[in-house]
Amino acid sequence: MTLKQLRFLREVARQSLNISSAAVALHTSQPGVSRQLQELERELGVELLVRRKNRVLALTEAGEAVLLSARRMLDEADNIRLVAEDLRNERGGRLALATSHLHARYTLLAPVKAFTKRYPEVQLHLLQADPDDVPKLIEANEADVGISTDVTGAHPTLVLLPSEVLKRSIIMPKGHPLASRKRVTLADLAQYPIVGYSPRSRGGQIIAKAFRDEGIDARFVVSASDSDVIKAYVEEGLGIAIVPALAVGTVPPRLQVIDATHLFPKSVTIISLRRDIYLRRYLTDFIQMLVPTLTRDAIYRAMNAHADSPDAPRRRAAS
Repeated sequence: MTLKQLRFLREVARQSLNISSAAVALHTSQPGVSRQLQELERELGVELLVRRKNRVLALTEAGEAVLLSARRMLDEADNIRLVAEDLRNERGGRLALATSHLHARYTLLAPVKAFTKRYPEVQLHLLQADPDDVPKLIEANEADVGISTDVTGAHPTLVLLPSEVLKRSIIMPKGHPLASRKRVTLADLAQYPIVGYSPRSRGGQIIAKAFRDEGIDARFVVSASDSDVIKAYVEEGLGIAIVPALAVGTVPPRLQVIDATHLFPKSVTIISLRRDIYLRRYLTDFIQMLVPTLTRDAIYRAMNAHADSPDAPRRRAAS
């Protein structure tokens, strides 16, 4: 049994059991992938894949169990390489960030600029994805750090570090009747046309659900996926809008802004990373640029909070 064989098995699973796609991703041939998997099955004495003619239909029960262990082994092998690379060149390397449009546009600009200035030899890659896909990219080892608002579902292999509460604002044309109210309600907002986010987006779903839960029929006149587009339509007098406070930026002269955080469920910016990742210095420095209270020691404590064994904190801290 070799790491190469386990890597091939992992890639076939990543590629939805398509051996041709796995071969392309691994820069090898389809027969080569098939041969390595067959040799692995002979070595273990069990079938890992359910096959029909030339197609792989599923993983067997043994295949699922082996894949789970293989992923852990390969992640640790990658960590060994990172340890060696850290010792050879502590200033260089690669950092992949997975994030949503909101945070790519408004949260990360200053930290990324500061990071590239401090670590010019580190290759920084920014992967923009839907919020629900951000933790999946971290779990698949396609990115090192995720930045998104809230994380839904169970992710036992990840450590989730809460950051700031996401505030929401109502933007409206200058002199709008709502601007004079001390505290607006959802019923107040529903009296006016709303320029909203796409119902497919997380933000659009949260806002629409808040109205539904109160039994209020809001009138959405425009749906957009970009905060700047929404602001432009509000500025032209087409309605009011609820947007993340981050996205407001400098308020245009023709607009007014009031707080709406109290009207919607609490949302928190989450930084996610794999629980077993090797913490290179530049990775923890980047996280601390995002959230100053998340020091290297604080990140270690969070990673070890649900360690599998009593000696896991010592093993990880030693690395």
